Amino acid sequence: MFESLSPASAAPLADGNYVQPTLGHGLRIWWAFYWPMTVISGILVFVLNFWLRQLYEEMVLPASVVGPILKFDPYVLSYVIAFFVMYYILRKNFRRFHIALLSNRGGAGAQPLSPTIARTFRVWWTYSWRTLVYTAIAWVAVVLPMTWFVGLFKPSPVFATLFFMLLGVIIAGAVGLFAIYSNILDEDIAGFRVCVLPRQPVNASQATPAASPATH
Repeated sequence: MFESLSPASAAPLADGNYVQPTLGHGLRIWWAFYWPMTVISGILVFVLNFWLRQLYEEMVLPASVVGPILKFDPYVLSYVIAFFVMYYILRKNFRRFHIALLSNRGGAGAQPLSPTIARTFRVWWTYSWRTLVYTAIAWVAVVLPMTWFVGLFKPSPVFATLFFMLLGVIIAGAVGLFAIYSNILDEDIAGFRVCVLPRQPVNASQATPAASPATH
């Protein structure tokens, strides 16, 4: 099943179908991925935390259970939702292009593969562990220095909370964009390559010779 071809992939792709990913492609893909993931996970976290606090106040659940869940559920839910949004993105048609998973690492005779759950998991896993690493680096390089800097001015608790919430959203967005553009698009993942193809395919008879896809 992992190497099965989609029904529409009976013939190899014409060379002219390959599109070199640009930052514009990355931005469009990132936005289509980031905003639904952020909105859906944010709503779920709000609802879950509301009911957890209710259960704690009614003494149904102890603080030893509620506390760790409240601390880690935003991260867990965001990555779980990211899997389902990634599954949607790999099947989405953008205005002028779409994402394709190509066999043979995108080499000669490459054919589009169906974005199965197994392949989506591979792409999602690449995104997840890369963003975890980049977020840790950003935390050390940006968040900790900003914490010390803001601490010098001793702003109000409300301002400090809003500031670090905004900083967290900016860092999460930048990290996600970097991971998608640099570590997923035009990269080999578990034997297939994640490529950008035009929405309207080019026939082999119409295609002009093109250079082989370049990697980052």
